[in-house]
Amino acid sequence: MAQRKQLTWTELRVGLFVLVGLFVLAVGIFYVTAPGFVGPKYRLKTYLPEVSQLAAGAPVRIDGVEVGNVESIRLVPRAPGQVADKNRNIEVVMRIDRRYQNYILTDSTVSLVTEGLLGNRYVNITRGVTGVPLKEGQEVKGTEEKAIKEVVERSAELLGNLQALSAEAQDLIAGVKQGKGTLGKLLTDQQAYNHLNNILAKGDQVIAQVQAGQGTIGKLVASDELYNKVNNVATDVSAITSDLRAQKGTLGKLLYDPTLYDEAKQALASGNAVMGDVRAGKGTLGKLIVDEDLYNKLRDTSTNLSNATAKLNENTTTAGKLFSDPKLYDNLTGLTGDLRLLIGDFRQNPKKFLHFKVTVF
Repeated sequence: MAQRKQLTWTELRVGLFVLVGLFVLAVGIFYVTAPGFVGPKYRLKTYLPEVSQLAAGAPVRIDGVEVGNVESIRLVPRAPGQVADKNRNIEVVMRIDRRYQNYILTDSTVSLVTEGLLGNRYVNITRGVTGVPLKEGQEVKGTEEKAIKEVVERSAELLGNLQALSAEAQDLIAGVKQGKGTLGKLLTDQQAYNHLNNILAKGDQVIAQVQAGQGTIGKLVASDELYNKVNNVATDVSAITSDLRAQKGTLGKLLYDPTLYDEAKQALASGNAVMGDVRAGKGTLGKLIVDEDLYNKLRDTSTNLSNATAKLNENTTTAGKLFSDPKLYDNLTGLTGDLRLLIGDFRQNPKKFLHFKVTVF
């Protein structure tokens, strides 16, 4: 009969150490996968249209704060002939820390959120506002994930726009190949090509003439004559500037001679003095400007002249008739004619008019 082997203390310590390590590992796994696993839990359920990329153990969050995990996912069974509700295809049971029970109310909603663009999905619960806390096993209203729906709708819209743009591009290319439009004519019309070729040839010819120094532009580019003239002008300007600085000539003296400045200053002072005398009413000009009596006399004289002129225009006075009466003009014209005849007769026979008679008493 075989003897029974006894365990040593060393072997027992190794076994205990392994058990403690496994327990710590299990506690760590639970801590990572189910936050707050040591506290009391309660379960809620929700119904969603689809749960792709959602697995058991996925996080459950309230407005981004992790409060539990997904316990189970199953298809909702349907009885034969029952009308299917697409929004209640999948039942999701959530295991949630009871500390957050007062945040999940009857007006809360559940939706699936994708981490990033192609990441895993988790359950997100919106925090309630006006409802009452949900109890064990009650349902949270499920909603479709808006982000994925919007992405799909926008992708479909973008795809439609790309298809329409592709069709328009194909029509445009076909029209160009058929010679329609300006671009099509430029690409397919031989005459347009010949015109463009002639323009390019003439452009090359003009450039060659410019490089050869022909024409006005060619001379400006290739000839040194204009440069020499500009250089000479610059030299002359420099010489004139030097002469001005040396106070040569009339302009140089005007710029640098202090005597001119002093004379101009004295002239301005004299002008100011004259203006002061005029304002004070001194001299003839001052009296003409500031004397009120002279102004009144001039005004009265102008008024009298205006009245006399009006009377002359009225043809009611002797002077007015002299200026405007045609009869007086005719009489004066006749008188001058008679005087001319009389003077003519006097010149021809003066004895006729110079007859002296002497009588002796």
